[in-house]
Amino acid sequence: MLRRERIRDPRRRPLLVLVTDGRATAGSDPVARSRQVAAWLADQGVETVVVDCEAGPFRLGLAARLAVELRATHLPVDEVSAEALAGVARAATGPAPRPGERGVA
Repeated sequence: MLRRERIRDPRRRPLLVLVTDGRATAGSDPVARSRQVAAWLADQGVETVVVDCEAGPFRLGLAARLAVELRATHLPVDEVSAEALAGVARAATGPAPRPGERGVA
């Protein structure tokens, strides 16, 4: 779908908002699979925001690590606001980076 949309309108830029605690729980070696997909999305230039909803006294920091793999903006759930999300969306829809460049927040 990403490829098709880029061909149809190269000015269009996807924005993925991922709400997660970072805990990969499905299938065999889910953390490795999530890192593989994250690397692919980052290589495709998909602008991503990771909303980290991990809570509780025992935190693993997996969503923050996933954000690094995605080259994404990491936003802890307690910092989520309409302004914060709108700011990230505005930044993502700004001028497209040159080939080989990618803005990282």
